[in-house]
Amino acid sequence: MSSPKITWQAYDRVPQKRSPDWYWAVGIIALSIMVTALLLNNILFAILVVLSTVVLFLYTLKKPELVTYELTNRGLWINKDFSPFTTFESFFVTEEESAKLIIKSKGLIIPFSIIPIETLDSQTVREFLQDYLPEVELHEPVSKRIMEFTLHHHRHLLCQWQAAHLWILNLALLSCV
Repeated sequence: MSSPKITWQAYDRVPQKRSPDWYWAVGIIALSIMVTALLLNNILFAILVVLSTVVLFLYTLKKPELVTYELTNRGLWINKDFSPFTTFESFFVTEEESAKLIIKSKGLIIPFSIIPIETLDSQTVREFLQDYLPEVELHEPVSKRIMEFTLHHHRHLLCQWQAAHLWILNLALLSCV
């Protein structure tokens, strides 16, 4: 029989230091998109771009939060939020370079919860959850993996893409004038 609960802590995201160049690049791209939206008389989209950029900047300035996870015989606690096992379909424990617990939800809005379990023995987590949920091979969404690959491992590719995107956008704007 499994232990009554498993508790651990992990950061909600990987901490990253952004250079001033990153903020300038994102700001210039957002400004270019906003100007294009205004030239096309799409004021609502221009406002959405400005608000999204401000929210992105504020989010990047926020420090990663240390989250407490707890698996009990009733469900999963994430800080003070509880999700019973009845709200989940299945789980999978990855054993790649950084172990993660992937839980598939029955809900449509957030179909997967990806929880780092680097500080735990993955086999212990697997054995605990097998009493409550079926284990089905699951993978992180491709969009999340692409974002992590691009942002975490190849920041210079992102900057090159942003520069190329800005150059193309400026050419498009010049051809419209």
